[in-house]
Amino acid sequence: MKKKRKIILYLFVLAAAAGLFVIWILAGRENPGLGAEDLNTQGIVRVHFLDAGQGDSILIQSEGENLLIDAGTNEDEELVVSYLKEQGVEYLDYVIATHPHIDHIGGMDAVLETFPVGIFFLPEEEYDTESYQDVEKALKQKEIRMRHPDFLENYEIGSARFVFITPNSRKQYEDPNDASLGIRLTNGAHSFLLCGDISKSIEAEILASGVRIRSDVLKLNHHGSSDANSWEFLKAVDPSFVVVTCAPRNEFGHPHEKVMKRVEKLGAGVFRTDRQGAIVFDSDGKRLKSSTAPEDEEKEK
Repeated sequence: MKKKRKIILYLFVLAAAAGLFVIWILAGRENPGLGAEDLNTQGIVRVHFLDAGQGDSILIQSEGENLLIDAGTNEDEELVVSYLKEQGVEYLDYVIATHPHIDHIGGMDAVLETFPVGIFFLPEEEYDTESYQDVEKALKQKEIRMRHPDFLENYEIGSARFVFITPNSRKQYEDPNDASLGIRLTNGAHSFLLCGDISKSIEAEILASGVRIRSDVLKLNHHGSSDANSWEFLKAVDPSFVVVTCAPRNEFGHPHEKVMKRVEKLGAGVFRTDRQGAIVFDSDGKRLKSSTAPEDEEKEK
């Protein structure tokens, strides 16, 4: 096990019945961000990586506030809405549609029709598809406040804070993936990097910007595609854990073998929704636990 993680793995009696493992990451690791994080934060932040097949959907909760990032494909809309309801969501303070591809916004119109929303973030990039038009229609009907966020624009969610780290939400990119809105979420000593489907070219722009991106948990960009997740970017993030959101035996070959070899070189633990289902992390600002063990540690048992 990677020494830098400084992890103690516990199996609680109650969790054992459900087959759940808990990972505790001890505070004290240098933590990146826009400035010094508050190591005394006591609020709980819960980050859910939904099992939405080849789509992305991430729910972040803290102190009664909710942030949803993407909503999977059209076929995932009932799954996403049901999952949010099961987690007690009645109001979404923030929603981020990272970019207009169907595997990220397909279920978004159903979400907007079901839950009231505070602020809806999206890139200015438009996409001529029925799914994108459905989202636009729902936003207008519900009169939801929309915003194209600026670089380093940041917001609080409960005890946590998230900052937009992708350089330009108003640029029209040749590849809509590169329009993806990326955020870094921090809670005390812990951090999560979530950047949609950005490619290596946008990763390079982020690195050149000088924004701090080192994080405990990284969702691999573009489902672990080889057109993203450069060694330079992964090394700068230096995650203890990575999460791969993809479908079993998907036609794209995600996650790519070369990318996973880079992750292995980093020594990061791997979570995969295609093999482990939904992955949930809890942070109290000092300790981080997950709903299951990383895949490599499960294999060792």
